[in-house]
Amino acid sequence: MGKLGITNQDKIKLEHQKLVYGLFRDGPVYSCTDIARTTGLSNTAAANIVKAFLAVGLIRPSSVSGKQSKGRPLVLYELNPDFGLVAAVDLTDNDIVICVSDMKMQIVSRRVIPGCIYITREILAQIVALLEKVLQEDGAEFGRYSAICIGTPGKIDAETGYFAFAPKFVDYKSINLRKIFSEPFADAQIIIKNDVKLALMGESYFGSAIKPKNVVYLHIDNNYGGAIKLDGKIFDGEHGYAGEFGSVRVQEKQKQFRYVSYSISLGGMVYAWESFFRERGDLPEKAKLLTVENFIEQYLSGDPVVRRIAEEAAEITAIEILNTATILDITTFILDGKIKALGGEYLEKIRSCIAQYNYIGQDIDVSYSLLQGRAAILGGLRCAIDAVSHALLSRC
Repeated sequence: MGKLGITNQDKIKLEHQKLVYGLFRDGPVYSCTDIARTTGLSNTAAANIVKAFLAVGLIRPSSVSGKQSKGRPLVLYELNPDFGLVAAVDLTDNDIVICVSDMKMQIVSRRVIPGCIYITREILAQIVALLEKVLQEDGAEFGRYSAICIGTPGKIDAETGYFAFAPKFVDYKSINLRKIFSEPFADAQIIIKNDVKLALMGESYFGSAIKPKNVVYLHIDNNYGGAIKLDGKIFDGEHGYAGEFGSVRVQEKQKQFRYVSYSISLGGMVYAWESFFRERGDLPEKAKLLTVENFIEQYLSGDPVVRRIAEEAAEITAIEILNTATILDITTFILDGKIKALGGEYLEKIRSCIAQYNYIGQDIDVSYSLLQGRAAILGGLRCAIDAVSHALLSRC
């Protein structure tokens, strides 16, 4: 007998249920025979799990007929797509993305609230109103949300639900996202996750991190953050803050530390660009040009100052990757965010610096994300679907 009266037999049963659920979540239709053959479970065990799933509505018989078995067609089952809607909200960029799907990730609606440089209570109210509108207009047949996953930048205290740090939010210390979304959607599970960790979940299910069990995901945009997957699971750390690479402190000649984000992020590169014009004395006339978008444009057009700044950032990024690979013994790194707009040449610069400084000869693979900015949304939808399904599994 284990903690809380949970026996080893209970644990084995739950693991078998999760294994079978994974088949239905990721595949089309299965018979009991298919489940037994794919998972290695006995036919009786597979049939009992299917019976339990049917009882709670997690799966349903499919309209597709299976191959004949002793004169009778096999009954096929599928994940029940009608068990309420799920929604994912990505607060990462200036354009807030809201995506709603059924339990099979068939998209019902995708909406965008553009131009949200900072997030206020008014913008959060807009998100709530838009979710309600989608439910009325596109999801009326479903009737409700089963789960809503919010992917947000910043550090959230897991116990209180309040931000420990979130500069993108105006008056962040007073904002509790779980409370804000729980009030209008009382029947839904409200899940609040760090946006970069959700993005790594998306990469792990649908993108560049499907196969490797150990991955470091670096989101390099206006700021710099990251997430870590260890042995197939997202690593949160003791307080949920693991992977905050941008908050690593480095010491400078002046004996004062600064965050490494200033050296690696596009925002930091623009600041270095600004410092160049400030030192020359022509900052006022150049100030309007000093944006991330213009920096990217000037890099691609070959501006020598911009190229020098970016190459220095690439070298520091390579050193950070090497240090992380040494500490964690992980060799798969995925880069995402606006940094991808610098293109393949920038990625090759990072790779060449890694090769130059890689004294212990680790075979480090660095690539751009394949999901074109959709990683957090896809991770959010999958996270919401899993939350609903695991709640149903607990009733089996």
